[in-house]
Amino acid sequence: MAKHPYFPLDLELPGFVPNIIPYETILTVFFGSSALVVIFMFLLTGRFKYLSSVERLWAGWWMVTGIIHFVIEGTVVANANFYKDTTGNILNEIWKEYAKADSRYATRDAFIVQMEGVTAFIWGPICFAIVYGILHRKAWRFTAMLLVSLGQLYGDVLYYLTCFHIGVEKHTRPEPLYFWGYFVGANAIWIVVPVTCIIYCARHVNSAVAATGKVKSH
Repeated sequence: MAKHPYFPLDLELPGFVPNIIPYETILTVFFGSSALVVIFMFLLTGRFKYLSSVERLWAGWWMVTGIIHFVIEGTVVANANFYKDTTGNILNEIWKEYAKADSRYATRDAFIVQMEGVTAFIWGPICFAIVYGILHRKAWRFTAMLLVSLGQLYGDVLYYLTCFHIGVEKHTRPEPLYFWGYFVGANAIWIVVPVTCIIYCARHVNSAVAATGKVKSH
């Protein structure tokens, strides 16, 4: 049986290869590149003078979350043997590291694979469409933002609930970095931001409906 750091420790993962890249580098690349995408999008959208700072930030969020969904999460769906990688591919290294917080990614848990599949190949492309919608102020952008935000929120809530139903201790290492940092902290982003986006979109939709009602009443 190959030795690995995942819980339970007696989990059979033949061919497991430890991380080649240090976790500090993995985290720096992931969060650093994510921040750069948001900053780049914020600067790029400055050319669109009719966009507010809030809209420009939303464009950055949808671009970075689209990349994370389609590229990073798409990788774990498409590559069942990421934990066997010997090349140091950063995408596989990310999942080797994250699996310390949830070994179900390595064991191909049915819920995880299906949930990530929907996230990567349905929500991912729609995120890019939303960026286009924001830049060109398409009326449908609010509907699309609501749809994906609700999907992200629903998926994340189910993710947490299935974890606690099964027993977090069965597949998550107890160290603070893995439990609080990866499992709780990283995933909480896709609860906090989607809820914020839902409120943002709901206000715009409600205002538009109210304005339409006033016009008709006159």
